[in-house]
Amino acid sequence: MTPILTTTTKTTTTIPSYLIYETINNKPFFYKGYEKIICQQKIGEDIMGSSGLQAIIISTILRFLYKNLSEDDYEIVTNEAGLHLGTNDNLAADIGIYDINVLTSDDITDKYLEIAPKIVIEVDTKADTQNFDDAMDYYYLKTEKLLDFGVEKVIWITSKSKKIMVATSHTDWRILSWKKDIEIIEDIQFSMARLLKQRHIVIE
Repeated sequence: MTPILTTTTKTTTTIPSYLIYETINNKPFFYKGYEKIICQQKIGEDIMGSSGLQAIIISTILRFLYKNLSEDDYEIVTNEAGLHLGTNDNLAADIGIYDINVLTSDDITDKYLEIAPKIVIEVDTKADTQNFDDAMDYYYLKTEKLLDFGVEKVIWITSKSKKIMVATSHTDWRILSWKKDIEIIEDIQFSMARLLKQRHIVIE
């Protein structure tokens, strides 16, 4: 793949495009730890995979969704599903929930999805956020882009702080403890802490 040029320090560094995690407003966001690939201290597979904690949180949520959302009404996509919002805007979704009547077979190709999910659930991030004064600025930026794209609700689950951010375009965004019940769709809700406890997983 053709490398791109970006400025991450005072000098211009050539960074291979396969290290781009997402692109927002024509700005590339690289995988966290990409500098170690450039310095040949690690290989791509070392930074691109999910952590054990991120993987188990996502699989726990998916188990709940598959049990509680009717497959006649909803389609669930995962595995960092690519979303093409527009020119130079490409995001990854840990979990996307679609109204089955919105996502048709014509929309499903070998390219990124161009239809907005109804709900997006994100667990932590693999994006490098060191160029932000506050890492949460990346979360806010991505959330705003998803809402502008047409996503009705964005839910961020952060394992380190054990917090959940719930954002919609028509209400104030909320930050909650992951012990609290979070509504996904139409009275279907879960507590992240309770779901993990049911799997005999306690995160201190």
